[in-house]
Amino acid sequence: MKRAVITGATGAVGTALLQELIENNVQICMIGHLEKAPKATRDIINTAIERTKDNTGLKLCFAFIYGSRDEIVCSTKKIAQDVKDGKLDIDDIDENYFGSTLMSANLPDVDLMVRTSGEQRLSNFMLWQLAYAEFIFTPVCWPDFDEKELHKAIWLYQNRERRYGGLK
Repeated sequence: MKRAVITGATGAVGTALLQELIENNVQICMIGHLEKAPKATRDIINTAIERTKDNTGLKLCFAFIYGSRDEIVCSTKKIAQDVKDGKLDIDDIDENYFGSTLMSANLPDVDLMVRTSGEQRLSNFMLWQLAYAEFIFTPVCWPDFDEKELHKAIWLYQNRERRYGGLK
């Protein structure tokens, strides 16, 4: 399944975008702390998620009030509480279980991370999920990152040898 993670728009632009996403069979999801957002924002995002929940095409995931360190801490606290409450045995905790407690549990791990504007850091973004991702750093700023730039990034990705931590 294809996936994109972006930040979002609201209002008339958001309404037009939502209709276009529905017409193109895009499913909207969200990672982060929606409960910390104003009610109007929560309503817009929840409506978009509800209206696209049965779509089966591209999955568009909004990272909203999200930080990867926070995601890892929240998961760790949940696991620790489950162990403390006797709901979970400590020996049952492994990478798969830990990953299943993350905000992004319903998303596949990232294969390709494109960082625009010449920045060469992760900026607290999906630290766990990027463990085996390929990285492409481009000096092109986000507004100028067009279809041609995307094709370049995909070509670079396709010409890399993926080893997932293994040796040649």
